[in-house]
Amino acid sequence: MTKNILNAALVFVGAASVLTGCNFDQPEAPCFVQDHVSWVARYDPVDDPKQADGSACTNVNGQKAPVAELVGVFKFTDPDNLGKSLLTIRPAGLANRGTQDPSPPSQQTASGAFATEPDANDFCAAPTMSQASVNTPTSGSTAGTSITYEYKNMEVYAAAATPGTQMRGELKYTRDNCVSTYAVRALWPALACDPTSATACGPGTTGLNPDFAAECLQVGLNAQGRPTGYCVPAKAIPSLR
Repeated sequence: MTKNILNAALVFVGAASVLTGCNFDQPEAPCFVQDHVSWVARYDPVDDPKQADGSACTNVNGQKAPVAELVGVFKFTDPDNLGKSLLTIRPAGLANRGTQDPSPPSQQTASGAFATEPDANDFCAAPTMSQASVNTPTSGSTAGTSITYEYKNMEVYAAAATPGTQMRGELKYTRDNCVSTYAVRALWPALACDPTSATACGPGTTGLNPDFAAECLQVGLNAQGRPTGYCVPAKAIPSLR
């Protein structure tokens, strides 16, 4: 695989990221990933944002990673060498700002070598991934923003019952020089939910694997001021009932 192949495969569409790319007409390796823009990642904080010198940030809440967000997750396999695979992750926090940054989409996407065989616990690892970032310039009264995602120790659960639909790992998030870290738990597909409903994301939720243990996590408010959320893993990955 070459950088040119990856650059050609990264396409920004609307307010989310869609990674479309080479047409790989070959058998899937055992480490399968549900390739899709519609994953949701939950970020559980490990610490509060700090400056590089360890001092507190001035706007802690504004400089944290979102509690959860949509992410595009894709696997690319070299058609000439099925033993080489690449895992790519593009978070909405970067994709939504991508058109304001003159950098190519590949710089807004984390990528790293991905295992082709699961380990003894049915996880496929991408231990080291490239940084993904955007740098938006100041425009009028809107201040510029620098955001960097550094994912590491990412593992996709590859068990036969739920192949390639849950993922875990770590995130170092930097916004305007304020750094914080998170535990990542992600699943596919991303489903919107009502945080005020006691049955949201429970058994029988349309589109959700019935084996998943999921809960509705509030991520914001809609135009009418009502809470909005996504179904996210309720337990450690694999989050199963």
